[in-house]
Amino acid sequence: MQITGMFIFLLVWLIILWIGSIALEATGMERPKARFQALSALSGTGFTTREAESIVDHPRRRRIVSWLIFFGSVGITAFIFFMILYVRAGIVAPTPLHIGIIVASIVIFLLLIWTGIINKLTNAILKLFHKTAVRGEILHQTGEYGIIRFRITKIDGASGLTINNVKIKEHNITVLAIERGDKVLSLPKDEEPVLAGDNLLCYGKVTEFNELGK
Repeated sequence: MQITGMFIFLLVWLIILWIGSIALEATGMERPKARFQALSALSGTGFTTREAESIVDHPRRRRIVSWLIFFGSVGITAFIFFMILYVRAGIVAPTPLHIGIIVASIVIFLLLIWTGIINKLTNAILKLFHKTAVRGEILHQTGEYGIIRFRITKIDGASGLTINNVKIKEHNITVLAIERGDKVLSLPKDEEPVLAGDNLLCYGKVTEFNELGK
């Protein structure tokens, strides 16, 4: 029974980690970085000065990471407490049924990762976030104005997308540069094409970014 309890504890820990990474990704973080930051906060390890600044300077990320740190601290304390109780009560060998459930759960979890179902579920949840959240990462903010990086995840329709028809100028937002892989296009012209995977570095009022769609 003790082994089953430890397995359930680990499962809950992984679910909290996944939810935390989704919340960070919804703020504009790239997925690998969001998962690393969630793991760092929940486990209390792995932060660097630069990465910590990207969290501290962002109000929403700061709240998310604060909760992850809280759950991580409480989880570690609870784990140690129950481990002491289990040791004092005596470790009981799991039954074949419990072993089968644990093995089956591990296999299902690995299949979810290998088949990409976890990523698909993450994408579906992020679409709900994006209906009300800014689809960008605030790099710097002073007063009402800030610099935000928008990531173009996909482009609908067969026609090409350009700076001019991204509808950014309707919100008085200026595109400072386009990050395309290892290249940076500074002060792009209106006719500059926008491709899926591009990052747009923009300057304007943060309230206008909230109104900006895809």
